[in-house]
Amino acid sequence: MRYAFRCSRCALEFEVSRPVSDAAQPTACPVDGANAERIFTMPNTNFNRPPSAPAASGGGGYSHSGHSHGPGTRAHTH
Repeated sequence: MRYAFRCSRCALEFEVSRPVSDAAQPTACPVDGANAERIFTMPNTNFNRPPSAPAASGGGGYSHSGHSHGPGTRAHTH
């Protein structure tokens, strides 16, 4: 797994690759050697897949409240 860290001295953000069992282990900044703090971020779940194709327009769908619905969808409230 790759884990994000931030240097406590120079604020450099970098990633460290290590086993899950070592995720909490301390690490040092690769630039100045100072202690780095783990940054908790959303895991990257892309798995190197190509981006999906945009949805085709038309076909009887409708949009409202910032999102769209495809054909055959009933109206609803938010």
